[in-house]
Amino acid sequence: MWGQKHKKLAVALTCADWRLHQRKVDLNSRLAKLLGVHGVDLIAVPGPDGLTKPERSSEWQATIGQTKLLIGAHAPRALVVAAHQRCAGHPVSDAEHETDVLATAKALKAETGFDGPVRAVLAVYHSDTAWALKPIGEF
Repeated sequence: MWGQKHKKLAVALTCADWRLHQRKVDLNSRLAKLLGVHGVDLIAVPGPDGLTKPERSSEWQATIGQTKLLIGAHAPRALVVAAHQRCAGHPVSDAEHETDVLATAKALKAETGFDGPVRAVLAVYHSDTAWALKPIGEF
């Protein structure tokens, strides 16, 4: 464990969409700043805010396992679910993304037993290289 005692970390469940992970967007650093940590471990899956839908239960269980592994390995200070508008993995309205990212964050906290804060964030589309981060809620 590389200097874990000196680093404050978080775990983000985010979309795999390449647009969010470009250097210009810098999602990882922006999430770290939002959460007040040095770094963020990423679990990237298509449409993370849709994982709690019944038809995606096997993906959800795999994600819970990955999150628990990172919680045990890195003792994060926070978890975050970062969804985004115009998502091919969970193609719903902007209002539904807000509802679903809240539900996913709440379920992530419950399923992992994480005792720290779990936040829900929505990346708001301006262009493929410009996204605003909109905090939606915290549990």
